[in-house]
Amino acid sequence: MLLVAAACAGGPSGSPEPGPVGPDPSSAPDPVNPASKPDPLAGPAFDPSAVSAEVKSATMTDIASYVEELNSIIRARNFEAWKSRLTEQYISLYSDPAVLSGPSKTLGRTISSLRDYFLLVVYPSRQYDRVDDIEFVSETEVTAYTVNPKGERLVLYSLEKIGGAWKIGIGRQ
Repeated sequence: MLLVAAACAGGPSGSPEPGPVGPDPSSAPDPVNPASKPDPLAGPAFDPSAVSAEVKSATMTDIASYVEELNSIIRARNFEAWKSRLTEQYISLYSDPAVLSGPSKTLGRTISSLRDYFLLVVYPSRQYDRVDDIEFVSETEVTAYTVNPKGERLVLYSLEKIGGAWKIGIGRQ
């Protein structure tokens, strides 16, 4: 329960006292997410609809080429080249035994490392991917989609541009 205390306005002469009575409410944490604080340097929120057709088209071409490169790497079973195209968050997530237990159960085989995940999950399923569409999530994050034969739009990759290069990320979790 949040209690709000009211301060009496006025000192001995009845005039309001200068300055704040309590903490500045604009610096108070969000009651829903106490760890959050407003970022005074943050600009306006990213608006995906503001991305020009030219930028989207150029990014689509860039990402389609990137996915073709990934397909070649995956077909060659080149784990190190594939791993170099992952974000640190992706590597950390898919190295976690708790996360790997899901695919292990599905396959009926033990997957105990990122290398196992690459060979047993990524290799069989990601050799011939194609990008049919993209959506901007932020200025540096894009979701790449493929459309299956049923016409369903499926997430292919969450990609992040880091240091000028695309990397496979985990998307917004």
